[in-house]
Amino acid sequence: MGGREGHVDTAVKTADTGYMSRRLMKALEDLAVYYDSTVRNASSCIVQFMYGDDGMNPSQMEEKKGCPLNFSRLFMKVKATCPPRGEKSLSYSEICERVNERLSYHDLNFLIKDLAETLKKLREALLLGEEKYAGYDLEYLENIALNISGITKKQLQVFLDTCISQYHLKRLESGTAMGAIGAQSIGEPGTQMTLKTFHFAGVASMNVTLGVPQIKEIINAAKKITTPIITAKLLSAANLTGARMIKARIEKTLLGQMAKSVKIVISLDMETIQVSQLCIDHSVKQSVLQTSKLKLNEHQVKVLNPRKLEVFPHADKAKLQFELHRLKNKLPSVVVKGITMVQRAVVNKEQQKDRKNDVKGETYEFLVEGTGLLAVMGTEGSDGRNTKNNDIMEVKQTLGIEAARVSIIDEINYTMSSHGMTIDLRHMMLLADLMTYKGDVLGITRHGVQKMKDSVLMLASFEKTTDHLFNASVNGKDDKIEGVSECIIMGIPMQIVTGMFKLRQCVEQVELNYQSEPMIS
Repeated sequence: MGGREGHVDTAVKTADTGYMSRRLMKALEDLAVYYDSTVRNASSCIVQFMYGDDGMNPSQMEEKKGCPLNFSRLFMKVKATCPPRGEKSLSYSEICERVNERLSYHDLNFLIKDLAETLKKLREALLLGEEKYAGYDLEYLENIALNISGITKKQLQVFLDTCISQYHLKRLESGTAMGAIGAQSIGEPGTQMTLKTFHFAGVASMNVTLGVPQIKEIINAAKKITTPIITAKLLSAANLTGARMIKARIEKTLLGQMAKSVKIVISLDMETIQVSQLCIDHSVKQSVLQTSKLKLNEHQVKVLNPRKLEVFPHADKAKLQFELHRLKNKLPSVVVKGITMVQRAVVNKEQQKDRKNDVKGETYEFLVEGTGLLAVMGTEGSDGRNTKNNDIMEVKQTLGIEAARVSIIDEINYTMSSHGMTIDLRHMMLLADLMTYKGDVLGITRHGVQKMKDSVLMLASFEKTTDHLFNASVNGKDDKIEGVSECIIMGIPMQIVTGMFKLRQCVEQVELNYQSEPMIS
């Protein structure tokens, strides 16, 4: 049975991923980099002001994180091809000064600081620069320091020049169809997630929807997702007691959890009973038993004393006082403390690491299962600026469209990386910008694409062909034949890649004299 379920699951997920890839390609096919470095669609609407925020070509990147250059490898190559040849090694301050004159690149600053710190520690270990060794000949130790971690003025100059030249070579060329490349880069790894599907135990034993279902929820812009989870940081991240107090503030407490029992109690007016000369005896019991609508037997009605009568009806037949029982059932679910939309909250411990992946300490955060992002951010003790939510639509309603864009990028990246797949961040940024550039989160569905595109032929080639053609003919719509699908249908060159280039030639005006020729010469 397990094997059959696996085959069925694989078949279903393969169909889902194939359809997802087709939708991505249809939505992104006409996006290209223009000559002003912007990314636009066929209607010249700007989707990105610069591709990937840096204009780099993803295929030319040298690291998985998308860094244009591997500075450590390039530095080792420069040191090997450009030997010192007796030059003096630069000091810590000289290295930083020369780099700041030429570059301000973030990752390169990290490399230079590491090299300078290594050189400084090495000189301290070799006792170079100390006053008590000032009278000795330390040329031998200087050569050791230079060979191990030193860098000369010429080496640093060659290294910086190489970085600048290679950086410019890796810039994206105008006309590149990055939309189609991005759709393929996201859709193809999705087919590899067919067997790694659905729910698995996530952090702190919470079930998180990952794999194909999660990607579908993101690109469909689903209004309600399967497992909404809010990840919130703490202002005092190292305080476990404070984390538990904030958890208690967020997690909802029901009246049924606080009450020992909820009962329906009817108090009788004993003065009226005495005036009427009434008392509770076996005749009252018989009257209760003889009432056919109650359907009670003798064991369910007991006379305890002249003032007390107990009735034990069946749980499923106690419908005489419907409102009282409805109130009895509703009262235990009344929220007396916490956030109503939250199901539960879990304190999670994670290790804090530095840039070199060395453990620095332990911090605490809490994972909230449910919705209510604004209430969680406003809870005393939680860091609202570092609070994340995997529900894209709630992020958009709470924080705006820019926050929704960042959330789309983070969720796609997290889902892919959790399955061991590395996709360049620039492809995900392009997809997120396409979904949000209209000011609202539009899904890559027939309804979302219809709001993004105006071309009748493109929409007809996607889904509901006859409907689009019928509406276009009735309303007399025009199609400018600008996109990829329209050009393929009409058999003309596409206006992206090599078709983007337009040649205009200045031609001198020539006067043409037309004379009628005789029919018979």
